[in-house]
Amino acid sequence: MSFPKRDQRPKPQRERPPVRGGQTQARGQHTSWEKSADWYDRILGEKGSELYQRVVLPSALRLLDPKRAEHVLDIGCGQGVFSRALAEKGCQVTGIDAAPSLIKRAKDYPSRTPIRYHTRDAAEILDLGSFDAASAILCLQNMSHLAKVCRSAATVLKPGGRMLWVMNHPCFRIPKQTSWGFDEERKIQYRRVDAYSSPMSVPIIMHPGQKDSESTVSFHLSLTELMAPALAAGFVLSGFEEWISDKESQPGPRARAENRARTEFPLFLGLLWKKEVNSSARTGEI
Repeated sequence: MSFPKRDQRPKPQRERPPVRGGQTQARGQHTSWEKSADWYDRILGEKGSELYQRVVLPSALRLLDPKRAEHVLDIGCGQGVFSRALAEKGCQVTGIDAAPSLIKRAKDYPSRTPIRYHTRDAAEILDLGSFDAASAILCLQNMSHLAKVCRSAATVLKPGGRMLWVMNHPCFRIPKQTSWGFDEERKIQYRRVDAYSSPMSVPIIMHPGQKDSESTVSFHLSLTELMAPALAAGFVLSGFEEWISDKESQPGPRARAENRARTEFPLFLGLLWKKEVNSSARTGEI
């Protein structure tokens, strides 16, 4: 199998700047989505994109299994799509995000159950009370201070509390390092992976080709490095799921190969963590 050449590859950077939603910068790159709030809200809106609604939302709710009257912290809540879904389940929800414009939009969208929203860094949560569960939906890969976020979450979660992570799959969806290819001889669609093990900070241009486009940074970690901060903070892994796309190609010469590839390479990864009952000594200094 031959691969097309790729001339431009970002060099792995082992020093990763904080944070989404953080307030710090590194080398001129800011990880907050504040400047792109309008664009982001147009894509997700009140209910989320079609893929979010059909795959991410139902899968995340099933894995977290929120119960009525539970207090749930939605980390990196954006405009509150998952926060409102939790509220519909009868939860007492607190949503946080570092982008003030997204928090404003979250407050503007209607909810039959009141939701507390705060403009807050994901690690600066110790004054918000205690929680039965926490969620971080498609936001962790914009945070470079994951260890601090995990320690803070372990502090505010009750013993036995759950923490749900949902992210773009770190094995198959690495910005600028993964792509689709088609093998004409074998008539298969494959997933090309150019790098995986090395930590990377990858600039993401919101509007490619547009002068002075807003940008953010995506932080890639291998599964080992991704899971290590949660384990160190006193969490145990109690659920691990990979979610594929539900899309189907229109009839054509490559439709069968494309549909098969979608079932072979999951788009999303869901991790459910549980706080150990005696984990307080492991959280360390926040």
